[in-house]
Amino acid sequence: MTLVYLAGAWLLGIVLAAFDGALVWPCAVAIVSATLVAAKVRRSPRLLLLGLAASVLFLGAGMRYEAARTDGPPTGVAVYNNAGAVRFRALVSDEPEVRGRTQRVRLAVREIEVDGVWRDSSGGVLMRASIVPRYRYGDMLEIDGELETPPSSPEFDYRDYLAQRGVASLIDYPRARTVARSEGNPALEVLFDARRELSGALEQALPEPQAALAQGILLGQRSAIPAGLTADMNATGTSHLVAISGQNVSLVAGFVIAGLAWLIGRRRAALVALVAIAAYTALSGASPSVVRAAIMGGLFVVATMLGRPSSASTSIALAAAAMTAWHPGVVRDVSFQLSFSSILGLVYLTPGLQERGAALLRGLRVAPEGFAASVLESSAVTLGATAATMPLIALHFGRVSLVAPVANLFAVPSFALILFSSALTAVLGAVWTPLATPPGWAAWASTTYLIEAARLFSDVPLASLRIDGFGAGHAAIAYAAIGYVAWRFARYAPPDYAGARLVPLAAAPGWYGSPAYGSERVAPLRIRPAYAAMGGLAVAATLVWWAALAPAHDGRLSVTILDVGQGDAILVETPDGHRALIDGGPDGRALVAELSEALPFFDRRLDLVALTHPQADHVAGLLDALERYDVRSVIASPEHGDSALYDEWRARIADEDIPYREPALDEAIDLGDGAVLRVLGPRPAALASANDNDASLVLKLEWRGVSFLLTGDMEAAAETALVASGEDARATVLKLAHHGSQSSTSPLFLEAVRPELAVVSVGANNTFGHPSPVVLDRLRGVPVLRTDLNGTIRIETDGTRLWVHTER
Repeated sequence: MTLVYLAGAWLLGIVLAAFDGALVWPCAVAIVSATLVAAKVRRSPRLLLLGLAASVLFLGAGMRYEAARTDGPPTGVAVYNNAGAVRFRALVSDEPEVRGRTQRVRLAVREIEVDGVWRDSSGGVLMRASIVPRYRYGDMLEIDGELETPPSSPEFDYRDYLAQRGVASLIDYPRARTVARSEGNPALEVLFDARRELSGALEQALPEPQAALAQGILLGQRSAIPAGLTADMNATGTSHLVAISGQNVSLVAGFVIAGLAWLIGRRRAALVALVAIAAYTALSGASPSVVRAAIMGGLFVVATMLGRPSSASTSIALAAAAMTAWHPGVVRDVSFQLSFSSILGLVYLTPGLQERGAALLRGLRVAPEGFAASVLESSAVTLGATAATMPLIALHFGRVSLVAPVANLFAVPSFALILFSSALTAVLGAVWTPLATPPGWAAWASTTYLIEAARLFSDVPLASLRIDGFGAGHAAIAYAAIGYVAWRFARYAPPDYAGARLVPLAAAPGWYGSPAYGSERVAPLRIRPAYAAMGGLAVAATLVWWAALAPAHDGRLSVTILDVGQGDAILVETPDGHRALIDGGPDGRALVAELSEALPFFDRRLDLVALTHPQADHVAGLLDALERYDVRSVIASPEHGDSALYDEWRARIADEDIPYREPALDEAIDLGDGAVLRVLGPRPAALASANDNDASLVLKLEWRGVSFLLTGDMEAAAETALVASGEDARATVLKLAHHGSQSSTSPLFLEAVRPELAVVSVGANNTFGHPSPVVLDRLRGVPVLRTDLNGTIRIETDGTRLWVHTER
């Protein structure tokens, strides 16, 4: 326990310095005084040495924290925050995060231009830029823009949050150009390349949000997880499954040792497990929770190799001390706090809960074995971790989840299968895409099960409660109560207790006995068959659920207006299976998520992609469509864009050697089984217009007695040209041009089309006021559906009648 006391003294000094640095010296004096008195009373030189060592560590921790403080006057490039335009050169110091229409890029400044002269500089900058060009770690950029100080508010101190990560400046959408590549650490470049390959393999094998969830669990890339799924997991207390922690590290090491022990021996397998832990930590981004988990897992594996399994207390204390010594500010990091509180709950609460649950089952004459034991273990793990983290969640986020224990009971069994199948899918897919298909099915089923479980329990009334006014004092009282419960568990074990129960491998941060009962016994490297069977049953149930609910078109033609925000994206599926995607909306991830809902995840075929015109709200999403779908051919408007997005779109088409053409006016494109896509525009008079929207590709989908007029963003001049041409513009369904803008859908045009149904693809709460009330008034008497109100809209027809399905 000596190491625990010394590590505890260091941690206490760090925490006290973070709370109030002025208290460190008085407390250090008090500790020394108390040590001298205790050592004299007990006549113990050892106690004196231990107390003095603890005092030195306590004081050293306080000094270390003060030396690492980031709230002093600005230094380096931060001196130029809020001072107007600057020019500097900086290294892309991490893999950029793509979020919707933007990418967030971490920069390490190397030089800044002052009075026309380049001077050495330093500092971290977070840049927000458009999604193209895509930057990579090691790129050297020359940037012109205005630096800003990160905001700070009582609700969330974003400045402090970024400062802990070495960032003191923000810059939004600057002018940036790449002046050099591969300027970073060569080892890190290899690492980031590997992460990119594995992440890309998951995207190729899985739809959304399953791919994003697998990336989060396997690689720690959580930025792509949709906000709705994040909210569901937060409400149900299952978000810890995505935060890489000891659970993930435990499984990685467990799989390695269990798989290799019979071949090369347990100790050599443990050495390989150490390498696997280090590699996994690096691949997953080395966040504080991952590093903590790696330190604990590594300590235990080393102890196992030496034949002296360490106690959980020592592992936890040393891991915390090592991390705070390296980066003292991590003590203020919420993920760090949640990580350690979760581990403490698993170690000190879970065994007692499990033992009392077993006693309860025996009292009910139910043997705590097999399936019952698996359920009991899962429940105890969930309750222990949930109870230990609940005060922190209430303190930092102002909420608590009431359904977390039950939701985790259903969700946790899928975790091991998600981790294993996602890893196999990523590795095999990086080698050759078809190899990822078999494990991809298991990864899809297990991630889908977890997603649906989170959605189901988040819909339970009062699943998550808002708690206002919960402060640090309340949290301290709560933890005092939790500590008392843990002490009672340790002091008063049930009468029939025989040996320490172990936290299960499938959910524990390490393979150690509970120090609450004084056990040092190493748990066997196994996962209960019944526990694994729960995961298998979850996957089977998901496959059956998908087969039962998969949409069947029954020989109908289907047109789906996808809810992609303020933009257009329309999916056409013909009775004989041909697919056409017209436009891609403004956000690639939103498009892929919608396509994932509409199409089977194992069939990534798009026979035709059409771009009506090269503006961002139509072309941006198509970049992701080219990456993640098998696009057979492309048609587009003769209008060529001059944006980086459009250039990237054309470059990717050329790189992938996809047939591309600009269809002729009045051309009829055969989609099979009598379905025809006719090209009605742009007309020569429209192309002569100064308005780029009038150059939109106008398509009319016809099948039997039903037709759909898809108008892009054409405005009044193009509408007039189309009507004047004498072309038959009548249509059963009209997709309103330009998201319902007042400059489109003129009375003359409506008279020519005479639609029975109108559909508007428009973003909720958009700043343009779309759809215009004037246009809606023109459509009086015609039913109107809107993606901002109705979500994704699917219209099916047998050639005579229409069936309309809306998301909302």
